[in-house]
Formats: sequence, C-alpha cells, structure tokens
Amino acid sequence: MTQFDILLRRALMDANLAQYERALRSAEAREPEFSPGYLRERTRVLADPQGWERRRSGGRKRLDWRMIAIAAALLLLSACAYAVATGQFAQWFPTIWMDPKAPEVSEEIVSRMGTVIGEPQTVDGASMTLNAAVWDGQELRLSLTAEVPDLPEDFSSDAPFYDLECRLTLAEDQREVYLRKEIVQTHANSHLDLTEEELEELVRSYLEDPYEPEIHSAVRAARQEDGTLIIQVYATLYDFVEKPELTLHVENLATYKEEDSDEPFRVFTSQIGPDGTVTTDQELNEPFLKGPFDFAFTLDKKLSPISYVGDIDATYENIPLRVSKITVMAFQIRANFEVLDQVDLTGEDPDKLHISFEQNLAMSLNGLWTEDGEYVECLGGATMGPLPDGRADGEMYSSPRHVVDPAAVTAVDIGGKRVELSELTRLDE
Repeated sequence: MTQFDILLRRALMDANLAQYERALRSAEAREPEFSPGYLRERTRVLADPQGWERRRSGGRKRLDWRMIAIAAALLLLSACAYAVATGQFAQWFPTIWMDPKAPEVSEEIVSRMGTVIGEPQTVDGASMTLNAAVWDGQELRLSLTAEVPDLPEDFSSDAPFYDLECRLTLAEDQREVYLRKEIVQTHANSHLDLTEEELEELVRSYLEDPYEPEIHSAVRAARQEDGTLIIQVYATLYDFVEKPELTLHVENLATYKEEDSDEPFRVFTSQIGPDGTVTTDQELNEPFLKGPFDFAFTLDKKLSPISYVGDIDATYENIPLRVSKITVMAFQIRANFEVLDQVDLTGEDPDKLHISFEQNLAMSLNGLWTEDGEYVECLGGATMGPLPDGRADGEMYSSPRHVVDPAAVTAVDIGGKRVELSELTRLDE
C-alpha cells in the first residue's frame, strides 16, 4: 500500500468514526447533517495533509521528501563544516538552505523575515533559549538551543521522535480570526461548500477544544559538538492576522525505544485525546527534556508570499496540465493545477489517464529564474485528488535549492516550460 493510500484510508476512517453517530440519526434527512467532529477532521486533512499526518503519527519517521531534503541539507552542512562565511541566522537555522555562492545574500533575505527573540528559561537544571523566528507568510521556523545536563550519550536525532506535548498557539484574541479565515480558505480551495451554520459550528468546536491547536507543528533536535542541542520547530502559519502573538510550549521531548523490525520507515502512532491523555503504540525512553517551557513572543517580520494567476498550459511527462495559480515564497513555490484528461488514479480503467503514485510524488516545479538570470533548481512533489467530472486537480509544492526573495523571482520551470511571471496577473496579498 502506498503512503498516499495509507493517508487517505486513515482520513476516511477518522472521518467515519467522527460522523457515525450523527449520520445514523440523520439518515432519513434529504441533506446530510455533518457533525463538528467530521468537519474538523476534513478541515485538518484539506488544510495541511502532511501536518495532519504528523499529528496522527506523532511526527514519526516516514518516507517524505521534505525530511529527505532536510537530512540532505544537514549532511551537506556537516561535510562542508560551514566552509563559507555565515551570519547569525544561518547559525541559528542550519537547515535553511543558504546559497553557497552568495551566503551573505541568503543571510540578508532571511534577516528580512526574521524576528530576534533571545528569551532564556531554566527548568530543573535544563536551560533553553528561544533564539529567533523566521516567517515567509506561510511557513514558520523557530530556533532554540538547549543545555541538558543528563542528555544520554547515545542520543540520536535520527531516532523516532516524540513531540506531541509540544504546542504552538495564538493569542486568544487572534485565534477566532485566524481559524475563520483558514476554514473558509480551505473549503473554498477544495470546492466544498460550507454553510454559514456549519462554519460557525466548526469554529466554535475548534475554540472549545484546548488540545487541538490551530497551528500544527513538528519538532526536531540535533546534538552539536559542544553537547548542546539545536532544536528546530517547523509550523504552517498563514498570514491571516497582523503580527501574530504566539506561545510555544515545549514539554517531554523523548525518543521511542527501538525494536527490531523489517520496516525501514515504520510509523509510530501517538495521539492526544479530548481530555489531554496521550496514547502511543510504542514505549518511550525517558524524556531527555522535560520542561515545561513556555515562550511568548510576537512575529514582527515576514517576507510575504507573492501570488500570480492565469491559464498556463503545460505537460508533465505525458500528463496535460493547466496551472491557474503560482505562489512564490522564500522557502517554497506552490502551483495550483488541474489535469485536462479524464484521470484514473487507481490504474484500473484503461480508457483513462493513469497517474501513478510515483508520478504524483515527483510532479513539481523543476526550478525558477531570478532577476539576475540565475536558475535555481527545486525539489518537490504534489498532492492530487479527483474532481466530480472525472478529471483531477491538486497542488505542486517545491523548495528551491536555496532561500529566495519572492520579489526577485521572474520565471518558473513547469515540466521544462519557462513561464514568465510578468505575463500573469499578480495578486495583492
């Protein structure tokens, strides 16, 4: 079974469980009465499939291009031992891909979306400092350093990692505004209608659940040569509120106890219930960082995304596409597309175009051009789903080989075709 099949199956099972009781009561109704639980689960999957999967799996190791890319970046940085000159943000964020030919340019770009925080805390002899945040209007990264006196000698950042009790939350007066905008955008992008009553009930159910954060995040930690930890937090945060006021809660970071297994990318399932009870299918090692640590901060800077719309015909391998929107960010480029042929994602209908899981995984923007003529290769993939008329649509997401200034990107490479952004309509974000 492919990772996509597993993710889809989990989403359907969770939605069915959440909906079951309400569906029985409304079986005779002409229109289905969706429960708040069902709508919330649907919104989670649609808004951030990978974040939803991390939440369900506790952020466990899986075959995911983003994690592969991060690992490759860390190996590269380790091998080069920072042979190029780097600045403060590059040292705080070693997983950000800086341009090795012009590190000072990359540092300047990152500093324009970086908020220096420098907040230290000490709990039970363990010291942690929230150094800084960088935000490109959709992706947020936080950098922390920690000194842990009893850090196990065999600690490895490659081990399966438990971070479910770490949370990133918005200030109460910003939560409802953020949630409302996120829910409306998510359902509009997925072609699903949501009544005003369903919207209000959905927002209310999110706000009443203290254990379901509106911001899904994942935590990674790596030991440095001096024994300290660099801890990175990755989160999806849309530009829905002005100067977000956030609180980062860090507690009980731990590794899973390893077991002999033939599965090279085993998924460990952990989840937190409505009452805050954590369940996991695998025994944990003693937490190497207990806490709790709570950091309150405000994001003062961002490097806003730039979006362009138009009708762009392109081809990926033998797949005819029409791209309708391109969004350029510092860390990523996204493109909304539809497949022009009738599509069969299962491969069972010989009369329809079959798109394999491998093709879907590899479908992406190949690269971009900047105003100085440089071509920057990108790595990425795509998510895709069927449309009612038998076609399919989805979103490509690609990460440039190094951080870019969205305003300096002049063209993108879609399936080998150069698309000039100046020929499209720029949207005001």
